[in-house]
Amino acid sequence: MPGGLESAPAPADLLGERHRIIADDRQSAGLQTLIARLLRRALDLLARVDLAPAALRADLRNERTAPAYLYSASELLDRAADLRAESATLVHDNERRRRVFRARVRELRSA
Repeated sequence: MPGGLESAPAPADLLGERHRIIADDRQSAGLQTLIARLLRRALDLLARVDLAPAALRADLRNERTAPAYLYSASELLDRAADLRAESATLVHDNERRRRVFRARVRELRSA
């Protein structure tokens, strides 16, 4: 284990907390990657829409693709926001685990 805990007495009680922290951090990182992809895709969709008033009026008279692209982009942005909230929850939950882990490590090192 990092930090020389392998020689400390009974570090086994730390393993569950430590691995939960690592797992949550990896899951949060994966969510951040997915969020970035969704945001890039939303930007790609928005780039297809000419937001000039004349172009929007012409689109509304004809194909009406602009609203469809805007709606699709908003769906992607909405999902990205949901995933960001999930990621924030994982990070927040780890704050207590990190404090418990560090306190226990300090306790073992001082013993």
